[in-house]
Amino acid sequence: MPLEAGFRIGEREVFPMEGRIAGPNGDLRVEPKAMAVLVELARHAPSVCTREQIVQNVWPRGYVSDDVLTRCIGQIRRALDDDPKAPALLETIPKRGYRLVSPAVERAPANGPDRAVAPRVESLIVLPFEHLSANGEDFVADGLTELLTLRLAALRGIRVISRTTAMQFKGVRSSIGELAARTGADWVIEGSVLQSGDRIQVVAQLIDARTDAHIWAADYVRDLPDLLSLQNEIARRVAAAIRLKLGATQEAPPSIASMQPPEVRRYLRGRHLISRRTVPNLQAALADFLAVTAAVPDHAPAWASAAECEMLLSHYGAPDQDRLLANCERHLDRALTLDPELGIGLSTRGGLRFFFKRDLAGATKDFEHALALLPSYSLAMVSLANLCAVRRDFGEAAAWMEQALLVDPLDVGVNMNVGDHHILRRRYADAVQALGIGLTISPGHRPSQFRLCWALALSGSPAPAWKLLSEIGPSGDHDAQWHEYAALAAAAVGDPGTAMRHFESLKAMDRVQRVPAWSMARAAAAAGLLDAALVQIQAAARDRSSSLPFLMVTPAFDALHADPRFPAIGIELGLPQG
Repeated sequence: MPLEAGFRIGEREVFPMEGRIAGPNGDLRVEPKAMAVLVELARHAPSVCTREQIVQNVWPRGYVSDDVLTRCIGQIRRALDDDPKAPALLETIPKRGYRLVSPAVERAPANGPDRAVAPRVESLIVLPFEHLSANGEDFVADGLTELLTLRLAALRGIRVISRTTAMQFKGVRSSIGELAARTGADWVIEGSVLQSGDRIQVVAQLIDARTDAHIWAADYVRDLPDLLSLQNEIARRVAAAIRLKLGATQEAPPSIASMQPPEVRRYLRGRHLISRRTVPNLQAALADFLAVTAAVPDHAPAWASAAECEMLLSHYGAPDQDRLLANCERHLDRALTLDPELGIGLSTRGGLRFFFKRDLAGATKDFEHALALLPSYSLAMVSLANLCAVRRDFGEAAAWMEQALLVDPLDVGVNMNVGDHHILRRRYADAVQALGIGLTISPGHRPSQFRLCWALALSGSPAPAWKLLSEIGPSGDHDAQWHEYAALAAAAVGDPGTAMRHFESLKAMDRVQRVPAWSMARAAAAAGLLDAALVQIQAAARDRSSSLPFLMVTPAFDALHADPRFPAIGIELGLPQG
């Protein structure tokens, strides 16, 4: 019997197909790649597996870094409760690799020789459902795509590509092979929605992207209120097909509060709008979710979605932040009271705790809980990576960012965050490369362009930095962000005079239209005005800036570290020190 069917390590039972290790203290979940590393080690125990061997067999597509493998080994050790300083089960062999010590591994009894194991299905993508109705509502198809992707993110043993990457293919006629090559997807779900009033026809099919073979197809006709239950039904069919192939598991879907057609429309439209991540769209989505909660007060996902909008609006600097954050906390309490295992609610609460309360322990607990429920939820992965970076655990941060890239390779925001993390680590050439990749996905993405200017300047390439900054240009007379990054770039290339001029421009703007204190602080530090920078940092704290968690790690404030007032502010804010 193949090891994928199960084996023992000491006192622990390992169930690879379920991503589960059962031991004296109960069951522990293990991420798919960490479990694949454990299976590889078990297959060769007690021989040594080199790092190169593990990478070749567990990451055949090559999407891996040393940090990711190190993190997988750490997760395995924690699951096995094995002390790395005195290992009884998993040994590190210096300069060679790792091995499970004999007689740690016991295979499940077999009736004959190991059967050949089918090629492993590692990843799945839900393509945007095609909207076929001439006079229907296109957000219904987009909303179904988003909800189905979120539901499938609960599958264990398979990576579910994020909706943001999938939406890159909306309206694009690409072959299944081309799509698989760009996303790394092994299986593809595609379908269509035909709407007539409150009657919906959904056609869905599951395709093996490696062979173009159809695994299954189904045609559903439902009333609009049943659409929310239908995504559970499709998810069950997909999970059944996956279990048949590799044994991936999915938790039983929760019951869904029934809604009438107007509320279903508003909920689907809200989920469609929230994915666009702009202030006007988030405000419109929030109005939709609050209307749903008023009509269906026991619908936990609507409460959590409203809180997600409020947290993101606060993060993006929308007005009336205190009210938004108070409502966010209240709506999260309602959502998690109704459903304590709601992944999007836990991830949002983690974001609230991290960005605005700087409660790193509470945020860690929430993000890890969310990922236990939704193993393919890239937003929680990126958030956990940010938290690790603030703690200066850059290896763990890089591993989480690597995981996020696996499930969301075509999202410009994830790639931008990779660049941010390289900047925090002072790996400026790597930041330039990562930000360049993001800009090939979305060439006009201004936040990535600004970061690339700064990274180029920090890496010792002033000419390309100034050229790009000039090409971007300020968007009007009050583009504070342009002047902020111009000041940062000038400081990075040793031109404090130019940095001072841009800081003075920001001061002039602030007299007309308020400039965020965090931006003022970074520009002041760039201009060498350390007292002014400290004053603005304290103003940012009063404003509850969501950037404050990064205060002690960003190179923007490197000049302040010698001033005893700076670490004192960090301590007062509850931030880890260097």
